[in-house]
Amino acid sequence: MLFTSFSFFIFLAIVYVIYWSLVKFRKAQNILLLLGSYFFYCAAAMPQNKIAKLLFNFRFDEAWYSFLKGFDESKWHMLQLLLLLWLSSSFAYFMGKTIGRQKKETTRKWLMALSATVHLGVLCYFKYFNFFVQSFVDAANTLGWQIIFSPEHILLPLAISFFTFHVLGYTFDVYQETYEPADDYIDFITHVAFFPQLVAGPIERAGHLLPQFTNKRTFNWERMESGISQMLWGFFKKTVVADSIGKFVTYVYANDATSSGSNVILATLAFTIQVYCDFSGYSDIALGCARLLGFELLKNFNFPYFSTSLTEFWRRWHISLSTWITDYLYMPISFNKRSWGKWGIVYAAIISFTLSGLWHGAQWTAALWGLMHGIVLGYEVLTKEVRKKWSQSVPTVLYSVCSAVLVWLFWGLSQLVFRSGSITKLNALWARICSESLFTMPYFSSVKDGLMWGGLLFIVEWIQRKKEYGLDLQNTNYMIRWTAYAAIIVIIFSSDNLNNQNEFLYFQF
Repeated sequence: MLFTSFSFFIFLAIVYVIYWSLVKFRKAQNILLLLGSYFFYCAAAMPQNKIAKLLFNFRFDEAWYSFLKGFDESKWHMLQLLLLLWLSSSFAYFMGKTIGRQKKETTRKWLMALSATVHLGVLCYFKYFNFFVQSFVDAANTLGWQIIFSPEHILLPLAISFFTFHVLGYTFDVYQETYEPADDYIDFITHVAFFPQLVAGPIERAGHLLPQFTNKRTFNWERMESGISQMLWGFFKKTVVADSIGKFVTYVYANDATSSGSNVILATLAFTIQVYCDFSGYSDIALGCARLLGFELLKNFNFPYFSTSLTEFWRRWHISLSTWITDYLYMPISFNKRSWGKWGIVYAAIISFTLSGLWHGAQWTAALWGLMHGIVLGYEVLTKEVRKKWSQSVPTVLYSVCSAVLVWLFWGLSQLVFRSGSITKLNALWARICSESLFTMPYFSSVKDGLMWGGLLFIVEWIQRKKEYGLDLQNTNYMIRWTAYAAIIVIIFSSDNLNNQNEFLYFQF
């Protein structure tokens, strides 16, 4: 079940009506959210089929049959995923209680180490076991060892990277005594499984989200309008912009041996727009959906393409991950290397972002992507004073524009590395860029609609850059904002990509 599917609207409508009818019963609301979230997780893990389109065409009998067939084919897989999610959140809950009761620091450290080992061990097994073993075998065979390895068929559980970081962050906070252990078991496992943020974030902090489950929620019309408008903006980003661009990007990268160099460049720059609209679109839908139910999730994007440095970019892009990496990885490393001065900060940035790259994917291109960002962030640390002098020697607007363009171009270069998916394909793409085909005319016609809507989106976001999101019009004239809402709805329903079951890019993480 995808956010952009018709079946999700039916699911959300049912949950919404029942949820607010239980407004006087907070515990019952949380149980409903727990059951609904587990159902959503299982439905999201089911093979994509025609259920949504059948529902959209009011062919309910066929939709029900299709659902039963899909359920029967994947019921054991869904049960395993659900069990993993439940065990992960339950283990975090009991470890938090255990660590919180301990007074002896040595015992607390061992318990924290046990918690981290279990959570990261599960993540590494599902996500990285085949990758590291295959990498070792390849290296050994290069040295002439002749090792034969048949990779295990390990299916990556949906959202495992997100909920693992969520619960691991909670136990870190309890260990560091920045947050008290959770008292209520149902509230805790519900806040972990909460469906708007479960599959692709934001990576929530227990200290921010959990108290919202322990407190009473009240219905508010203004909050409902804000939630709907942010969801609309997210749907626009995903269906109208990202999915339109994605067709061209997928085609070019799939045909790396024959695509022209100019098309590789165009597809790479287009991918920077696609990945932003796809992921931030998901975050907008998640935040808006949660707000409909009376919750506020962490802001995950803050108009990152207007950044004038990579440091600023990472304060604006995937904020929940970058702050998690900063708090639990970068800061401890830099503190440990504080005697190195600025070089300790550089070292921490390189290590942190290389590991962040691997979080994004079990492939060497993902690690290289992270390493590139770590090096440039280190460069910005070392040249901060010099760049400050440069900025004072030229007009402010010129310096800001040039800096923003350079940041975007570097981001594009790193996305070429990341999107390639393998060193072999990366080499093939670079070969096409370095060939004579670089000087041919790219296929602008294949991506012009997506780029046009993307350009409009960035104009709106520049105008709205001081607001929470692009369609944040709560303080605008009633007629203007509802006209804008109506226009966005018409554009979304006019898109060929509506209900096309294109997964969000970050589902794979």
